[in-house]
Amino acid sequence: MRLRPKFCMDKPSQPGCVTLEGTIERFTFRNPDSGWAVLRLTEDAGGEEVTLVGPLAQLKEGQRLRVTGSAEAHPKFGRQVKVERFEAIAPSSRAGIEAYLASGLVKGVGPAIAKRIVDEFGEDTLRVIEQEPARLRQVHGLGSKKVKELTDAVKAQHDLQNVLVFLRQHGLGAGLAARIVKRYGTNASALVQANPYRLADDVIGVGFRIADRLAGQLGIAPEAPERLDAALEFQLAQAAREGHCYLPEAALLHRTAELIGCAPTALASRVPELAKIGRVARQLPPGPDLLHDDPEPIVYPAALAVAEDGVARALDRLLRSNPPKLPLRPEAAVAWFAQVSGMSLAASQSDAIVRALREPVSVITGGPGVGKTTIVRALVQILAQKQLTLLLAAPTGRAAKRLEESTGHAASTLHRLLEFTPGANRFARDSDSPLAGDMLVVDEASMLDVQLAYSLLAAVPPKMKVVFVGDQHQLPSVGPGNVLADIIASGRVCTTALTRIFRQQTGSDIVRVAHEMLEGKVPSGGDVGDFFFVEADSSSQARVLLREMIASRIPRRFGLDPMNDVQVLCPMYRGEVGADALNRDLQDLLNPGQIEVERGGKRYRIGDKVMQIRNDYDREVWNGDVGRLTYLDTHAAKAYVRFPDREHQYGFEELGDLLPAYAISVHRSQGSEYPAIIVPVTTDHFLMLRRSLLYTAITRGKKLVVVVGSRKALEMAVKNNDDGRRHSGLRERLRDLRRLDGIHPEHEPRAAEDDGLFQWPAAPTE
Repeated sequence: MRLRPKFCMDKPSQPGCVTLEGTIERFTFRNPDSGWAVLRLTEDAGGEEVTLVGPLAQLKEGQRLRVTGSAEAHPKFGRQVKVERFEAIAPSSRAGIEAYLASGLVKGVGPAIAKRIVDEFGEDTLRVIEQEPARLRQVHGLGSKKVKELTDAVKAQHDLQNVLVFLRQHGLGAGLAARIVKRYGTNASALVQANPYRLADDVIGVGFRIADRLAGQLGIAPEAPERLDAALEFQLAQAAREGHCYLPEAALLHRTAELIGCAPTALASRVPELAKIGRVARQLPPGPDLLHDDPEPIVYPAALAVAEDGVARALDRLLRSNPPKLPLRPEAAVAWFAQVSGMSLAASQSDAIVRALREPVSVITGGPGVGKTTIVRALVQILAQKQLTLLLAAPTGRAAKRLEESTGHAASTLHRLLEFTPGANRFARDSDSPLAGDMLVVDEASMLDVQLAYSLLAAVPPKMKVVFVGDQHQLPSVGPGNVLADIIASGRVCTTALTRIFRQQTGSDIVRVAHEMLEGKVPSGGDVGDFFFVEADSSSQARVLLREMIASRIPRRFGLDPMNDVQVLCPMYRGEVGADALNRDLQDLLNPGQIEVERGGKRYRIGDKVMQIRNDYDREVWNGDVGRLTYLDTHAAKAYVRFPDREHQYGFEELGDLLPAYAISVHRSQGSEYPAIIVPVTTDHFLMLRRSLLYTAITRGKKLVVVVGSRKALEMAVKNNDDGRRHSGLRERLRDLRRLDGIHPEHEPRAAEDDGLFQWPAAPTE
């Protein structure tokens, strides 16, 4: 292939940058949903065919094209050009026009009719179609309907190119422009010029900053209402990503003013306006007025206000309900389970089972090794014995699989339980079509965010008992809210806190260290056991030690496979020992010399361990599922990933749904267990060094935990028990809704024992 290098506008210093013109001969791959395509272009200079790869799916065969991109060598398909910028040029030759019209532009206009049209009008054909369409009736086989369809199709293609040119003129890349066109069609230019900020809501990959830059180019004033409104909503969305359900109004105004460089007073009048049209909810904080001397308004994104209030009201409804009792005596059921299982239950475990069988809503919380799984097994067997229906679910696929394996009872993700419909973006199960069963147990409840909790509780009928099981000391949910902690702190829900450690009898240092950490004790690791602390003087030394442990020390001493059994959990993605850097290191160490592609700054190689990071209902692959990348077809822009159940195909444009998984964030590990984990802890991560993060990481390991880093950083993490208060109103909303006469147990709870603490909601005070 002969390519003519020219100056590359996008990356002038990039080797292999080329600009060429030619005619599209054929598409070898095209995905209209993503815009990605692979095509063959006949170059004007020399007539050679060139393979182009990029966001070209909206183009047609026969079109002329001017492209700028980088030349790459593919080991199987040879040289190809990765397109960075392109411009469609109207075909001018008879052959080009004929191919263009016959390309499927209009159904029913194939090669024969296209040839007759071009034979009639020659190189003037496209002008005739656009300016004198009535003359097309001269062509045999073209009726008035077909003439209109052909005229409209050519005009739409022309308009589409004008839209793409407009978007690229304002600094939007070809891929982003293609997504905008897919979303808005030929009206994209008008819609974007009318309100560029709509892009931040409607188009994946366009955030506020890109939309704001475009708005400035289009002449929108710095204090235009649409700019102020978009900035306020952007900051609320940012706060939600940080875990907040709302922001105090003053904090919202301050953060937004800093973002766009305007005075808070200019923004203050916009919040009530946004509230009037339902974009945000502005209200006084929940809770008794006497707690607030001069209550400052708080501001929610509208959806989170609905969700938080909905969770509180749904729980209140369940707590107030008087559901029929289960056809069993709870104390006798506990005794039966102890007998058939041969287990001696602690008093706190017995209490937890009794309350789960008796109360409409209950919580079971505690750290590793305290018997939470035993309690769930007991509930499974007791309800099965009475032929009652028990639903088991967890927020993620990993957690659901663990739950199913540990109980022997079918378990599902909450999304599958609620029958999520991707196209409609809603759950089929709701208050109008509730779940069916006698009891619902939700494991790993600390991972519940307020929106998922709202959807779940809306689908729970009054007669169904709900049991939340989780560890309140773990990291809170990735999404907004602090649901489990707020439910417990509200005092409304019967809570059993398990503290007696059972797995300690096996000599587990992991369990001992985790519980000591909750008391503020800094862990240490010796030469034996299953917990080790390996000290490093610097982040660079920690990085070297980590590679050495994975490559040789752990496999040699413990017989664990570095690819399948060892997982690195990082406080952050950035930095010397962040997940991004370590993924590159471990790819080169464990999987060198493979074919790879790069997307979004991440490398994907054949043989890589990768993790799905969102629920995919079409493929039935769930957030947190880990698989192996088995093949990369760069010509067709496809990747093949083998998960435990089956192999799936991904387009390259979908690789953002997968992350290299040699090293992952601690948040991504929630709900999982691994045979061995390594946790780098250095002062580079000081912003994230918190007790809950390190505790969550350590409790993911089953057989081996190794912490690598500085003792100073380890001490910082253990001593820092401040996770930063999440702005959440669920606790107070639950308290506001409680009954005036309190909640009275059927029987008085057993007194707290040394192996557990039973908490009962206190009666309200006047």
